[in-house]
Amino acid sequence: MQPYIHQFANFLRLHMDSISVGLVATVLMIYGAYINNYFKKITRSIPFVGRFVLFVILCSAGYAFMSSQAVRFLKMFLRSQADLPLIGIIAGAFIVLAFCARSGKDI
Repeated sequence: MQPYIHQFANFLRLHMDSISVGLVATVLMIYGAYINNYFKKITRSIPFVGRFVLFVILCSAGYAFMSSQAVRFLKMFLRSQADLPLIGIIAGAFIVLAFCARSGKDI
């Protein structure tokens, strides 16, 4: 059984870039509306044009920076895992995100 686990973990390691991007993109898709609503709440006192400019900056620079750094740290964390924990963490993360998306009515 151990050779199959090792082979599957190596397959996951080969696709770590796609897995990391998929996890981070899913988290941002599920919780992006909450981030936007919080940002809208804290910038409510700013005039519309200023709020619009800040929202564009948040979406273009903020989300881009946040996702690139999250992908980088997630890849570093996952690459440091042994075979069986790597498989469990990736499978568990996607399952948890699926339940989060379902409870948030994103599915």
